[in-house]
Amino acid sequence: RNFCDLGPVEGCGFTALEDQKFDVIINATAAGLKGETPVLPGGVLAADAWCYDLMYGDHPTAFVSWAQAQGAGRVADGLGMLVEQAAESFFLWRNVRPETRDVIAVLRSEIG
Repeated sequence: RNFCDLGPVEGCGFTALEDQKFDVIINATAAGLKGETPVLPGGVLAADAWCYDLMYGDHPTAFVSWAQAQGAGRVADGLGMLVEQAAESFFLWRNVRPETRDVIAVLRSEIG
């Protein structure tokens, strides 16, 4: 589906999320800097929901761990985004597009 077909986008506080289900949750808060998660109520993930954390580290972030414990269908952290942004910059500067899959795999093995 096209995002334009999904209807209006609304904002609210965490407490207003109770009794709602979401297919995708993206954590872009600073909570991960302290090893914390946003104050999300339990049960907000729809069946097979995707959760993405902009943070990354040498072990799963608090948000990724929360998402897994909540039964998320798929979780990811921000390491891939970091590598892809670097690859795009390298392409702009050098006109060479690096193979990012191997870079991500090496970084995962080094930090994990």
